[in-house]
Amino acid sequence: MVTSRSRTRKTADSRAGRRTPHEGPKAFQDAVVEGLKLLSQSGTTAQRRVRDVFETAQETLQSRVGGAREQAQETWDNLEALFQDRVQRAMHQLGVPTAEEIRALTRRVSELNDSVSRLNLRQRPAKPSTPAKRARRKAAAAPRRAKAKRSQTAG
Repeated sequence: MVTSRSRTRKTADSRAGRRTPHEGPKAFQDAVVEGLKLLSQSGTTAQRRVRDVFETAQETLQSRVGGAREQAQETWDNLEALFQDRVQRAMHQLGVPTAEEIRALTRRVSELNDSVSRLNLRQRPAKPSTPAKRARRKAAAAPRRAKAKRSQTAG
C-alpha cells in the first residue's frame, strides 16, 4: 500500500536525482535567496507585531494614567471645597466679616467721608478777600463783644 506522502517523497527524490551537477549550486543559491526573503519578511512582520503590541500597551497605559489623573484632580477639588467651607464657617463663628461685607463697609465709609466734607465746606465762613473788609468786620464785631462783656459783669 503506497500512501500519497510516500509518492510525493519519491517524486521529489527522483527530481533531485535527475539534476545535473551544474544545477546543484544554482538551486542552492536560489534556496538561499528565497530563505533570505522569507527571513526578511518574517523579521518585518515580527517587528510590525512587536510595534503594534507596544503601541497598544502605551495607549492602554496612557488611558489608565489619564483616568487616574482625572480622579485625583476631582478628589483634590472636593477636598479643597470642603476645606474652604469649614474655614468660612469657623471665621463666621469668630465674627470675621466676609469680603462682601468689608466692601460694603468701605463704600459706606467713603460715602460718609464725602458727606462730612460737604458739611464742613458749608459751615466755614467765607474769608474776606481784602484787608479793608477784614477791618470793617472787626470794627462791627467790637461793639457786640463789649456789650457781651458788660452783661456778664453786670449779672
